[in-house]
Formats: sequence, structure tokens, C-alpha cells
Amino acid sequence: MTLKNNIFILVALGFCLSSVAQSERRTTRKGNTQYDSGNFIDAEINYKKALEKNADLLEAEFNLGDALVKQERFDEALESFEKVSSSSENPDLKANALHNKGNVLLSKQDLEGALESYKDALRINPKDEETRYNYAYVKNLLDQQQQEQEQNEEDQDENKDDKEQNEENKDKGDQNKENSEDQGQEDSENKDKDKKEDQQDQGENKEDESKQDQQDKGQTDGEDSDEEKKGEQPKPRENKLSPEEAQKLLDALNQQEDKVQDKMKKHKLKGAKVKIEKDW
Repeated sequence: MTLKNNIFILVALGFCLSSVAQSERRTTRKGNTQYDSGNFIDAEINYKKALEKNADLLEAEFNLGDALVKQERFDEALESFEKVSSSSENPDLKANALHNKGNVLLSKQDLEGALESYKDALRINPKDEETRYNYAYVKNLLDQQQQEQEQNEEDQDENKDDKEQNEENKDKGDQNKENSEDQGQEDSENKDKDKKEDQQDQGENKEDESKQDQQDKGQTDGEDSDEEKKGEQPKPRENKLSPEEAQKLLDALNQQEDKVQDKMKKHKLKGAKVKIEKDW
């Protein structure tokens, strides 16, 4: 009696569980129909109803993630795909969840996360051409970003070098300008100094000329005074020779000349050549 009752209870329990499972799947299938018709909100509602009955129904969780993606609610969709990819023991379901996770991360501009998710999906299913294509697409985007970043860094370095060079040239220009101003001021000061010296020299020259004129005038006056004085004195008498005295003097000079000529002939004197030294 007791044995029969236990069997009846087990059969009833199995029937209830089967009925619940069928109800969860019916709700899930209903959500799938609404999803296919584009009614993503109602599909979401039915998927959540199925999960309320069975939180481990990963098929409903996966479909919920798809419905949320269609509504562009990416953060919520990402939670659903992460739950499936980390919990499912079905390789196909797990790989599909990772693929969709990569799509959501790509929509969020997380290129590195998307690339990693596609890579994990390909480890499970290397023959999935769609996942392989998405992986190559994201990798190409990352390579482009890397090249652009390197180019920007080079441009920044060049701009930095140009800026430093411009600043250095500016400093040199300012220094040259300052030196030029100092030189101009110094030249101006020297010019003023020379001008003052020239004026001073001219003043001294005028003073000297004035003194010299005065001296000359004084001398002239003195000479005129002497001449006037001389003019006032009587002139001396001219000393004239008589004809007889003049003849005697001429005879004496002739005798001396004859003696000089005889002496030169006796010693045979020759004119000596004089060497001229240049003084330049």
C-alpha cells in the first residue's frame, strides 16, 4: 500500500515538472514568434516570464539578449550573453553567446573586448566564418587606430620640436634685438660724445686762432713800430772800394786759385762715387 502511494507521488511529480517545462518552452516559443515579427518588447516580456519559471533556461536567456540588442539596450544584453557564455555546457550555444557578446562590445566601441570575445568563440568553433570575418574586421580597425596613434605621436613630437625651435629662434631674435638696441644706444652715445669733442676742439681751435691772431697782430704792430723807429734813424753809409783797391783784391784771388789747381794735379784726385741709401 505504501509502495503504491510512493509510486503515484513520483508519477504526479514528474508530470508536474514536465508540465512546467512545457510551459516554459511554450512561453519561450511565443517570445520567439514575437521576435521574428519584430515585436521585441513583447518578446522580451515572454522571455522573462520563462526565466521566472526557470532561471537556468539558457535558451530563453540567449533570446532575451537578442531582443534587448534590437532595442539598443546593450548593457542589459551584455549581461544575458555573459551569463550564457559562462554557464552553458552546449558548445554551439556557448560559441553563439560569445559571438553576440563581441557584437555588443563592438557597438559599445570596445574594440579590444570585442576582439577577445570573437577569439574565444573561434576557439570553440574555428569554422564559424561569420565570427572569423568579425574578428578580422575588428583587428583591422585596431591596427588602423595603432597606426593613427603612432602618427599622432610623431606629429606631436615634430610639433614639439618645431615649437622649441621657434622659441629658441625667438629667444635669439630677442637677444639680437636687445644687442642691436644696446649697440644703437652705444653708437648714439659715441656719436654724441664725438660731437661734443668736435665742438670742444672747434672751440679750442677758435680760441687758439684768436690768441694767434692777437699775437700776430701784436708782432705786426711791434714790427711796424720797429720799422717806423728804423725809418726815423739815419741810414748807414755804404762801404765802397776804390778802383785801385778792387784791382788788388782781384789779383790776390787769382793767385789763390792757381795754387789750388796745382795741388789737385800733383795728387791726381778723383771724384769719389757716393752710394745712396734709400730711406723708404
